[in-house]
Amino acid sequence: MSLHCHKSGINEGSACDERLDFTGMVLRYLVTHSTGFRMALGTRLMALLKSSSFIFMLAMAAGFAFGGGASYTEPALVPVLALIMTVSIMGVSSRIFLNFKEILLPVLAALALNYIVLSGAFIGLSFLIISDSELHTGFVLLAAGPPAVAVIPLTNLLGGNTKFSLVGNVAAYIAALAITPAISILFLGTNFIEPTRLLTTLAELIVAPIIISRILRRMPIVSTIERWRGPVVNWGFFLVIYTIVGLNRDAFLQEPYTLLLVSAIAFASTFVLAEVINRISAALGVAKADRISLLLLGTRKNNGMVGAIALVFFTSRAAIPVAVVSAFTILHFVWLTWWVKRMR
Repeated sequence: MSLHCHKSGINEGSACDERLDFTGMVLRYLVTHSTGFRMALGTRLMALLKSSSFIFMLAMAAGFAFGGGASYTEPALVPVLALIMTVSIMGVSSRIFLNFKEILLPVLAALALNYIVLSGAFIGLSFLIISDSELHTGFVLLAAGPPAVAVIPLTNLLGGNTKFSLVGNVAAYIAALAITPAISILFLGTNFIEPTRLLTTLAELIVAPIIISRILRRMPIVSTIERWRGPVVNWGFFLVIYTIVGLNRDAFLQEPYTLLLVSAIAFASTFVLAEVINRISAALGVAKADRISLLLLGTRKNNGMVGAIALVFFTSRAAIPVAVVSAFTILHFVWLTWWVKRMR
């Protein structure tokens, strides 16, 4: 771009030169700073695309806005969760399972927190404030379910003790073969849980990823996988969250009073219970990484499996607690990504 100025006299020529100099300075400033602005914008955008909190919130928004596509992504949930599990536990040594003293505490903690504390919260609170039998059934199903497989990769994302969560989760899934039917029969009076379904889930989401991760640890590709672990876990959870929210978005839009009651239980079983677990364990001198594992084990159920059981064996209304609790666990994790940085 060229700048022209017609000079008719000495004074006018001087003024023209000054205008040209000023205009040139402005143009150089705009070019320089617009380039810097674009670079800064690109850097911030890349940071957002790597942020767990942003990705999970984006998944929730997409589930509400474009939930119709969730029926197409639903079949991919198990393979995606298995992939997330595999890359998340690759750094865990198999030797931890050989030390009985080392695994005893995670096993006992997982069983106590997930099947006694969390299950007790679901059943106790639902008895206190829920009169609808179908909604109560949904909370009993949540109580009977095993811990979320996602506890392990979430522990990794939050900087917790992945070994602790892994050992505790595996033990809890094995125990679920007896505990899940027992809770269901005790509170619902019917035996509708198929052991083969639990065994299949255990094999697909726990056993297979452990075996595959052990094999990958011995291969040269392990360093490449480690570099891509963060994006794989984050965007894998994007698909999982989008699908859960999309499939259940109608549950959030119907019967506001019922939704309020269910939300109160969901809030208490995530935000409140996690705070209680953290404060008690901190008072007992438990390390921060172990406390992260404890509060995840004590606030997460396998909502995907529980939701499927609710829809297969009961009405869609029984799945409302599962949908609401799923949303609160997502919001709670987004909160934890900020909160754990301030834990002491």
